[in-house]
Amino acid sequence: MKKQSARFSAGHFFHKRIIFLLLLIVAGCSSERPTSGADRDLTETGAITILIQFPDAGTDDSMPEAVSDLPLTAGGRLHVHTAGHDSTATGTCIRTIAQEADRAGKLLIMIMPDGEQFSGTRDHLVIWIDSLGIPVEIKPQVDSELFADSLWRDPVVRQQTILELVRFFKPDMVIQTIPGMKSSYAVARFWSEHGVENNATVALHAPSLTETSFRGWGVFTGKGIRAGLLEGMDLPGFIATVKMISGMDWNYNGQGYPAMQAFYATETE
Repeated sequence: MKKQSARFSAGHFFHKRIIFLLLLIVAGCSSERPTSGADRDLTETGAITILIQFPDAGTDDSMPEAVSDLPLTAGGRLHVHTAGHDSTATGTCIRTIAQEADRAGKLLIMIMPDGEQFSGTRDHLVIWIDSLGIPVEIKPQVDSELFADSLWRDPVVRQQTILELVRFFKPDMVIQTIPGMKSSYAVARFWSEHGVENNATVALHAPSLTETSFRGWGVFTGKGIRAGLLEGMDLPGFIATVKMISGMDWNYNGQGYPAMQAFYATETE
């Protein structure tokens, strides 16, 4: 692979404190807009947001309940609406957030399946992987030992490799797809242990499978997350939550409301 400069337009870590209305999500609620309450000052979330999708996780019945033993981790099964569900089909979550993050001017590291297309307004680092998770193409081309097969074949080892890339490229956001169905808990555990020290808040997602009764799930871990079960969260709500912790307009087109149960909150003085 030809060596090429890896200089990017200035990426940056950013500090953010989110202040807005507390959205009370009642257990078992579905598509109804949450009732607004008192102003709250959320615990500061990580300077970098990491979004991970497990497209093949539908046969793993242990998630998301398995993460209940992890610190700084909240998760729940997604509520599936009968109306409009097709508009949030498998794969849309990643593409929607990536496109809107790019439009918001964020610098990304994208790890996606070979053959999928992505381009943006900045010099994002895009890594295409095969079914084993091994890089097959990188843009811009980077000659680095971090792309050795041995550092990508195992999904958990891959997270440590991605951390090294984050430290070098300093993106605002990492978006990755992980093929396979048996690594979701191990990856969640990795970030529950390393998210805070690396100033990261991590969202993990398994999409619903329309041909089965599997609803899909969402998990949040890392800086600013309060451990517990998330009730009533749907896919638009999961996407809105990811946008919120990324500093983006989460109520884009009026769809989705953040799963506020996942975050520590204190009364505003």
